[in-house]
Amino acid sequence: MFRIDVDNINGKTESLYVYGEHSILTELEQHNVLINHSCRQGHCGSCVLQLLSGNVTHKDCLVPLSQGEILACRAMPITDIKIGSRNQSLLF
Repeated sequence: MFRIDVDNINGKTESLYVYGEHSILTELEQHNVLINHSCRQGHCGSCVLQLLSGNVTHKDCLVPLSQGEILACRAMPITDIKIGSRNQSLLF
């Protein structure tokens, strides 16, 4: 089991506990944390997040990512991680 620490817009951190069997996007949705997304296939880039700490496995995507960025729809945690938003709000 892994912990996902989510920095939200109020500067608070919410901790979620997941098995790491699904994408970060799916895990967030299952815990009622809403982020922007569209295609779920790594084509649109609307679910870009900052990986602040920890490691993920990242499936192929068409979106160019900067250092420390991940696509929530294509990444799965392989350790405890901390994520934050790039340009969007994470809503609980």
